[in-house]
Amino acid sequence: MDIKEVTRKTTLPVAIVISAIVLAVGFYAVQYSKQQSIERQQMLELQEKRSLEEKKAEQAQDQAQKEYIAERKSDCLDIYKTESDKWNNVRGWRYSEDDNECFIRYKEPNPKSDAKCDENYPTGGDYGFIFFRDNSLCKDGEFENSF
Repeated sequence: MDIKEVTRKTTLPVAIVISAIVLAVGFYAVQYSKQQSIERQQMLELQEKRSLEEKKAEQAQDQAQKEYIAERKSDCLDIYKTESDKWNNVRGWRYSEDDNECFIRYKEPNPKSDAKCDENYPTGGDYGFIFFRDNSLCKDGEFENSF
């Protein structure tokens, strides 16, 4: 046997083996890529589902907070009506969501002078809104009680 004959007899089987290896590697690469794609898709679906659940929970919490505030405002209105029936100097009411308190405003029987109000409730500087509100109520001859 000479080299040409050996080459001719081994070329076809070697080509078949190499082709099979190339096809197997290609098939494996396609399957691996497909699996990675499926896993990414599942991960995205899971993240989307979690995000949707978080939004629903947040909306439920917001709704519960709104219902609580509405209930507290209704309670505050009831307190106002009760106080109005009891006292003839009741002027109004408000509910503070920040403080979670009901405030009933009354007319002061002996109003203070503007100077006394400024002394008791100074405004400006670092005193803030509460002192300004209390000063204004004082000058209007009113005060608030919290419930």
